[in-house]
Amino acid sequence: MKIDKRKCRAYATPDRKLSPANGILHAKQISYIVTTTVKTIAHRTLVLYIYPRKQVARGDCKPLCVMFHTKDDFLTLYRKEDGSTAWRTASFDRLNLSTYNFSSQCAFYSNQDEKRVQRYFHADTDGFQALISAQDAILEHRRKEHQITKEKAVIARMEGIPALPRGLASWIKSIMPAYFFYDYKRSKNITGICSACSHEITLSGVKQGNKAICPHCKHELVAKPRSRRGSSMYDRETFEVIQNMGDGRLVVRIIKAYYSYTSDTPKAEVYENAREFIWRDVNGEICTEHYYYSSNSGIITNWKKGERPVYIMYQYHFEGDTCGHLYTKNLPEALDGTPWQYCTIAGFYHHFHEHMQALPFLRAHMEHPKLELLCKTGFYNIASDLAYHSDGKILDETQNRTHKILGIALEDLAFLRGIEADLSVLETFQKYAGIKDRQQLLIWGLEHKVNRDILEILRYMTVHKFTWYMDKQYAFLRLRKTPHKTQRYRAMQDLVSEYRDYLEMCSKLNYGMKKNSVLFPKDLQKSHDKVARRLKHKADADTKQEFIAAYRDISEQLCFEKDGLKLICPSVPEDVIAEGCALAHCVGDYIGRITGRECIILFIRKSCEIDKPYYTVEIRGQEVIQVRGIGNCSMTPEVKAFVEQWKRQVLCKQDIAA
Repeated sequence: MKIDKRKCRAYATPDRKLSPANGILHAKQISYIVTTTVKTIAHRTLVLYIYPRKQVARGDCKPLCVMFHTKDDFLTLYRKEDGSTAWRTASFDRLNLSTYNFSSQCAFYSNQDEKRVQRYFHADTDGFQALISAQDAILEHRRKEHQITKEKAVIARMEGIPALPRGLASWIKSIMPAYFFYDYKRSKNITGICSACSHEITLSGVKQGNKAICPHCKHELVAKPRSRRGSSMYDRETFEVIQNMGDGRLVVRIIKAYYSYTSDTPKAEVYENAREFIWRDVNGEICTEHYYYSSNSGIITNWKKGERPVYIMYQYHFEGDTCGHLYTKNLPEALDGTPWQYCTIAGFYHHFHEHMQALPFLRAHMEHPKLELLCKTGFYNIASDLAYHSDGKILDETQNRTHKILGIALEDLAFLRGIEADLSVLETFQKYAGIKDRQQLLIWGLEHKVNRDILEILRYMTVHKFTWYMDKQYAFLRLRKTPHKTQRYRAMQDLVSEYRDYLEMCSKLNYGMKKNSVLFPKDLQKSHDKVARRLKHKADADTKQEFIAAYRDISEQLCFEKDGLKLICPSVPEDVIAEGCALAHCVGDYIGRITGRECIILFIRKSCEIDKPYYTVEIRGQEVIQVRGIGNCSMTPEVKAFVEQWKRQVLCKQDIAA
């Protein structure tokens, strides 16, 4: 029965007075005093009044907390600093938020207060211990009730789970590895035991690790001497079974098989450890729910909602693995009459015959309406990427014909199917649309792992000439070393990228881009480096001209000399670089700003040491931005006075665009 809060408020103020002469009020090791009483508030209720000891010693007898306790419930009325009150459900030991052991700070006002608690709970232990034990029991009861409520919901969601297919056990056994166990000896014919059927068989030419077929059960066997079996040999596998719940939901049941070998025949343990539900709601949305089995963890069921927790993320966990072999014999019946009636998951599994996750494929079947067509037309790798790795944006799922869905020409359909293209290969091939020998180009690119920089090169030549030239150059350039003795072209892609750079630089230098001598140099690496040097020289020459032009009209106007200091302009970019090196600051990086007319850099020199860097000045328009000396130091008083006088007499009279 719940405690009536309204009725309890009438007992929040105790009628008992605390005597300031009581010795407990002066025990400094105690922080709180507790008094008790038993009242009938709808039913027999233990009331505990909790006072701060220092507050009572000062004569203030208002309780900080009042706890109302019945046989199966408890509540606390807490008084805030502003005088208002609030209800709390915390147990006695958690009333103080700063500690987990509030009772250690408390003492009963009298022996009668403690005995009243002991009598109420029929306990012989310490009064606080009796109170805490009773509350722990109530909390545990609440926890179990809450857990039972959750477990009942789990049971309701799983109601109607059909029995596992009858042929499942034999199918699992056919997939699990089997062995031919024998005692090693030098003989042509060896007698041993087949672990699949437990029959004694004789095989010839047996060697460890070799495979053979059991003449009795026709199971593939792996030869293994008993001496190599050890004491902890085991095999384990994951299997998936899809079934119809009959209420619009499909369930994917995860089955684990564990075979341990301490003798010639395995000890088999097959159990279900997870269930995944999928359905489409009334709004057409795809919904999923996950459950896992946790042994000895429940009260009325061991099934838990959610995905199985793992100890370390991204590390393989067998119990948490939902990727396994798919049982397909029941699928026509299980999928009949559902939105997945025409799902090609069985054909997809049989094509690869490898572990797969059924749930993402079932979801993808609903989200990508062309997944079924891709499987039926043999594009299984593209279907796999669509289901597990990609959003399929490069596909046009509004189309109905396969080549239009893939965004390729009709004549390329059989080609891509033949090479078992995936989405990444398809995306590369789509870029080759309109190129004459695109199929040969794709094959060459896949063979040499080249997937970029090709289109820029094909502006100047055909596919045949491009591949011929790259193969010819790579045959000897793959051995070429850098000055640091490392391999310059570790892969064909490195050479292709450098070839693209070479052609771009030739175009910038206005070379004849139709000449074979330009397009196909005898040594690509040497020609690339030569063209790069020429382009750098051209760029440096252009930069120098722009630098000189930036100072052409202002160099004489800005010069100034007074009091042993002189202000001069740099002549070439190298002067600015040398200035930055000598004074250990960053002015050497300002050349681009100068040629871009963002700023002007000037040098302050001592008249007696005109060639020795002293201070550097940056100006923009008629404003001095900064003046820095060695190590970015600030101006001395003499330099500051010189700059101020130069600004008044020279700079303010100039019209500088920068």
